[in-house]
Amino acid sequence: MENLKHATFKYITVTQLDDEIVLLERHEGPNTATADYIVPLEEFVSAVRNSFEKTACRGIIYTSPLGSEDIDWRYFYHEMATGSDIAGRLHQVFKEWCAMCKMKKPIVSIIDGDCFSLCLATALWGGQSIATSRSQLGFPEFKYGLFPGFGASTFSIRKLGMDKAVPFLFQGNSLSANEARNLGLIDEVVPSFDKAIIAAKTLIISNEDQSLFFNSPTPIKDEHLSDTTAIIRKKGKLVPAHANFLELLPRVEKVTLEEALKTEIDAWLSLWQKKETISMVRTMYYSLQEAKRASIEHNVAANFTVGKIGILGAGIMGSGIAYEAARAGLQVYLKDVTLAYAERGKGYAETLTQKQVAQGKMISADRDVLLDHIQPTENASDLIHSDIIIEAVFEDKHLKSFVTKEALPFLSKDGIFASNTTSLPIGMLASVSPNPENFIGMHFFSPVDRMPLVEIIRGPNTSQSTLGKALLLARKLNKVPIVVFDGPAFFTSRIFFNYLLEAVTMVLEGVPASIIEQEAKNAGFAIGPLAVLDEISLKLMLQVYDQLPALHPAQQRAYTYLETLIGEGRNGRKTHAGFYNYDKDAGTKVIWNDPTLPQLPALPPDVVVRQRLLHIMALDSYRCLDEGILSNPSDGDLGSILGVGYAVHTGGVFGHIDQVGIQTFVQQCSSFLPHGEQWLIPASLKRLAEDGYCFYKGFDNCWK
Repeated sequence: MENLKHATFKYITVTQLDDEIVLLERHEGPNTATADYIVPLEEFVSAVRNSFEKTACRGIIYTSPLGSEDIDWRYFYHEMATGSDIAGRLHQVFKEWCAMCKMKKPIVSIIDGDCFSLCLATALWGGQSIATSRSQLGFPEFKYGLFPGFGASTFSIRKLGMDKAVPFLFQGNSLSANEARNLGLIDEVVPSFDKAIIAAKTLIISNEDQSLFFNSPTPIKDEHLSDTTAIIRKKGKLVPAHANFLELLPRVEKVTLEEALKTEIDAWLSLWQKKETISMVRTMYYSLQEAKRASIEHNVAANFTVGKIGILGAGIMGSGIAYEAARAGLQVYLKDVTLAYAERGKGYAETLTQKQVAQGKMISADRDVLLDHIQPTENASDLIHSDIIIEAVFEDKHLKSFVTKEALPFLSKDGIFASNTTSLPIGMLASVSPNPENFIGMHFFSPVDRMPLVEIIRGPNTSQSTLGKALLLARKLNKVPIVVFDGPAFFTSRIFFNYLLEAVTMVLEGVPASIIEQEAKNAGFAIGPLAVLDEISLKLMLQVYDQLPALHPAQQRAYTYLETLIGEGRNGRKTHAGFYNYDKDAGTKVIWNDPTLPQLPALPPDVVVRQRLLHIMALDSYRCLDEGILSNPSDGDLGSILGVGYAVHTGGVFGHIDQVGIQTFVQQCSSFLPHGEQWLIPASLKRLAEDGYCFYKGFDNCWK
């Protein structure tokens, strides 16, 4: 039977297949773009209804009415802000969809290619789903302050069960078609779209006497609900999406499909009235995309390719960078003072890839290829013709200068030299190079294979071409770059060190260490600042500060106290004693309270401890912006979250100031001035506070 085309709808193409089956596809063509995400859904349910009511239709095959391109989430923010009837429109869409469910005719979705977020949500509306083998699927919404909506949560829970659905939805991982089938999210994987049509028709014909919809949930045992929601509760109660999702789960599980979908829509739309949601989406979605786009734009101008990369130093950072470069397909020469040290650095990649093979995430042949890309060496001459050389040795300016001078002669004619430094000025490090315009900072974060950020630091002589080449490498390594300007400790290290020193300052004032650690977590930090100090070691903290300009008195007091602890053998976790006591055999740690420190007659309110930890980083971030270290607030927000673990619900350091309100922020910081010079307020910030300034209006950056 010849297929018949119907052009009734603008966004949906209706095709009558043989066997009385109808195919509905998203229409791709001129004049079909829409800024309104609800219109294609309204057309889609109308097309389903028309097909069921006006034709002899045994079942429907469809592709998602929403495309796989990136969603512009600002649409929903503006709809809610302007008081539109988006809730009523979505309720009507799902009311009609549920009516289609009751007609007991099979509806099968086909997924062909990338399918994420709202695109995947609508693909799950069908009772069964078929995906082509090239497809990638997932719900990344939790990563940027939302939970999967448009029926995604309801249909996932009803299809997978609570115990499988909640981790899948919350973790936001991308799944291959086969992984999605193994999970139970989709029902069949086929090689191509044509094969998917055949498989879908077979499903419909063999199931025409029964509905493929899941109108009633499978009863879920209470312990499953407790186990799965514990995953989210561990992340804290500061993110509205977490709270809304937790409230949604028991309600969705116990009601009809229509009631569940209405509940989900209301919970999802209410997120757009929360300042935390706006801040998170702005930073973790839009600013992150902007950072990646910037690397593309610079790369075009750079007209440069990276084939060979040299890495100086095979320690934790050098070995991590080598692994990432090899994973990107680059030829890596990993140099250390001896071949044995260099080979040990390659061992990091060997360990990681062996684990991936054991987990089924990599095949042995691909592992061999990756490892072949890393060549350990003790000879600087092996770096010859490197397109980029990255210095990743210990944070000591004399050592860095020595290895830089040794390696520079082997850089290719158009190559660049990058220093992976956390704090040393790039202008100083570049002074040993005859071509400082080709010198730049690239601050990676540990562990390199898991931390997405790279802080790119322009020195006083760094050329635009060199910046473009560094951004190209960042893109090759799949890193998120922020670009900052030169200065002691740059941006991320500077604000992080001040955060750690503020914690030490509170300890010296008599605030119990246990309260500081707990309130850091309550403020949204994953780990307390004193635990961080123990992990990096107190000695390393001081060694970094030894490279910096003179400290002000409050910082010097904290510095002196850390020296005292080191002298007493309390250097951190490696010495089994620091701000915590460590039981090596049991693998446990207990907070330590220094008996020599004074005790406060009255402890500060918990909220004050949280404010000091959050505000100190935000205040110093403003100084970085004011001094020109940062060029815009969005880089500061992105860097603070991805680089140093700032509380994600704030959207970053400048988002935090906006959430508090700049006038309140300045007042609170001023009240902390008795605790040290770190709380001095820049005159320019006072003027902004007087004007009631905001760094953002919704999603728009106000900084000029």
